[in-house]
Amino acid sequence: MRTTASPLSRILNLVKLERKEITAVYIYAILNGLIQLSLPLGVQAIIGFVLGATMRASLIVLITLIVLGVLAAGIMQVNQMKIIEKIQQKLFVRYSLAFAEHIPKLDLKKTDHIYLPELVNRFFDIPVLQKSLSKILLDIPTASIQILFGLLLLSFYHPAFILFSTILVILLWLILRYTGKNGLQTSLEESSYKYMVAGWLAEIARVIKSMKLAKSNDLHLQKTDETVIGYLNARNSHFKILLFQYHLLVLFKTVITAAVLIVGTLLLVNQQLNIGQFIATEIVILLVLNSVEKLIINLESVYDTLTSIEKIGNITDKPIEENGSVILPGSGKGLKLELKALSFSYNDETDVLHHISLQINSGEKVCVMGKNSSGKSTLLRLMAGAYTDFKGALLLDDLPIGNYDLASIRSQTGVLLNQQDIFHGTLWENISLGNKDISMETVIYYAGKTGLNNFIATLKNGYDSMLDPTGKRLPSNIIHKILLVRALAGKPRLLLLEEPWINTENSYRRQIIELLGEIKDTTVIVVSNDEAFATKCDKIITMIDGSIVTGNV
Repeated sequence: MRTTASPLSRILNLVKLERKEITAVYIYAILNGLIQLSLPLGVQAIIGFVLGATMRASLIVLITLIVLGVLAAGIMQVNQMKIIEKIQQKLFVRYSLAFAEHIPKLDLKKTDHIYLPELVNRFFDIPVLQKSLSKILLDIPTASIQILFGLLLLSFYHPAFILFSTILVILLWLILRYTGKNGLQTSLEESSYKYMVAGWLAEIARVIKSMKLAKSNDLHLQKTDETVIGYLNARNSHFKILLFQYHLLVLFKTVITAAVLIVGTLLLVNQQLNIGQFIATEIVILLVLNSVEKLIINLESVYDTLTSIEKIGNITDKPIEENGSVILPGSGKGLKLELKALSFSYNDETDVLHHISLQINSGEKVCVMGKNSSGKSTLLRLMAGAYTDFKGALLLDDLPIGNYDLASIRSQTGVLLNQQDIFHGTLWENISLGNKDISMETVIYYAGKTGLNNFIATLKNGYDSMLDPTGKRLPSNIIHKILLVRALAGKPRLLLLEEPWINTENSYRRQIIELLGEIKDTTVIVVSNDEAFATKCDKIITMIDGSIVTGNV
């Protein structure tokens, strides 16, 4: 069973995947921090030489080393940027492929209440994750190392600075401890409203004709206004957290600067520090305070990172269908199906199918008849392996469907269902779906049998012609023919068709009935109330309210 991870644990898992690169970033950060802190020590030594009125070769060497140190620090930052760019590219590739692999495997029953095209908008949190993570990896390691080494260095100057270091660390921890959780919660809420706005705008675009022709033409604005107000409220709540943190930062910097100046001046007056040490401590303090400021300011990037990886998880955490390991072979004969007391419910409350028991032998042609909402379509989907969470038994070639690798079942199954569609790709891609075993000869044969070849002849690029998403600008009968050829072209062992001649002329219906009669070595199951086809079938099944009432089952 899949468990939902916290945003922090997701980040830790991500760090494990990029352990090598992130380790390199931190090594560069440590070296960079050490070099940066060598600057005040070098300045202290130079002041000592100048006050001693000495200009020796060692002074020139010291200045040269400081300059080279600054150059080395810059080179290390450039190397950090290169590593972080590599991490960003790997993130994009990893999550793109993860989405593409995960979405087709989603459990349809458990995601039935979700509008997946809107949910996939979370993909656009990947660029947000890239940018925010790069800021975190570039600024936070360097700032943290500079704070650590800076406080250690101050402690060597005088014990008074140990107290200062302790207070600084405690205050920084308190800021993160008591504002971090609320900052993350408000960031997540803000992101949720952002996607609500985007989802509603996408919905307006989807039903543009309905919106355009509506009598009252301001509903789209009303609903947009509601979601935008929700976003603004969430954004203001999040900004209040950020503003509170910035106020604490200003107060923190002011108090610490005053305290260090006072303590440093007193130590200088009492000759517990020399002028070089005093200047060096002030430089170190400035570096530490600037690093603290970086940490606080980059908290927004931390929230963005945690929020982005949580939203991306809205896709990758969705449950996928259970899969077996047995490969269904392409035996060259039709698939045998057996259902035993099979019941199924979409919502785990009301059964759509009730104790269905039937046997369909290899190569048989079966007509499933019944009124709307009688369970015919659901039965076909169960046979296709679309839903595996059912009661009872469904056997394919005498083996429970749960034992099979679902991909192997689908490779041996041709399916035409009412909710299938055309995607943005070439005509050939829409027919073959990437199946390299489908030959052009077979496709041309079935295109001729279904009449699709007449349409293809009008296309300049033939099978290489690009089709619009959902088959936009294509006549519905052409879309239907493309989907039918898709189902037939793979020479499947099991053919599942739902109303294959609905809303078509009689001549086309007779043509398809004749074509189905010619198919050999395939088990054919068709949902249709067509009496002419039913008389040509080996079995007729009639369904009412999810149960089989008549039929030679």
